[in-house]
Amino acid sequence: MRVTPFHVAGKNYFVIFHQNITKRKIAEEAVRNLASIDGLTKIPNRRSFDDFILKEWKRCTRLKKPISLAIIDLDHFKLLNDTYGNQSGDDCLIKIGQLLKEFVNRPGDICSRYGGEEFALVFDDTSLEQAKQLAIKLLDKIVDLNIQNKNSPIKNYLTASIGLAEIIPNIGSEESELISKADIMLYKAKDNGRNRVEA
Repeated sequence: MRVTPFHVAGKNYFVIFHQNITKRKIAEEAVRNLASIDGLTKIPNRRSFDDFILKEWKRCTRLKKPISLAIIDLDHFKLLNDTYGNQSGDDCLIKIGQLLKEFVNRPGDICSRYGGEEFALVFDDTSLEQAKQLAIKLLDKIVDLNIQNKNSPIKNYLTASIGLAEIIPNIGSEESELISKADIMLYKAKDNGRNRVEA
């Protein structure tokens, strides 16, 4: 609503008019979603992840609560792409994105495409042991998808490696510490044969 005052013949008047901005707001929301959602998997993208984990880090610092991060890497995804083609690779990523949505049920959780064939899961107020149980369940569900990867040296179907870390943040600490620890655990999972969770 806009109000414009004016003065005529010694009297004060106002012109009031209403403008419906619903379409503009819907368009603005669509643009925001495009900037924060991965176009292929339809889950939050890396930018969303970065924004989210920073906010959750600050919240958990204030509340002295744990935050857990799982970084998931699809084992030998390049072989899957090379064997079955890019469309099969894209279909695989879409299925993984849909599967990850099952693991985020609270406002403090998020799944995101982290980059390429890597994904991330943030679990708010979740201990390492609880997060590890969820990560193991995720590995089982990835196997249950039965996505063929016949040239993989691990199994003839898609598997994943997961690096998991948990921190109770404190003042002066940064969320990059959690990311770094999860990343180290991911490389440990790969070094130890893949298709596993390291925490």
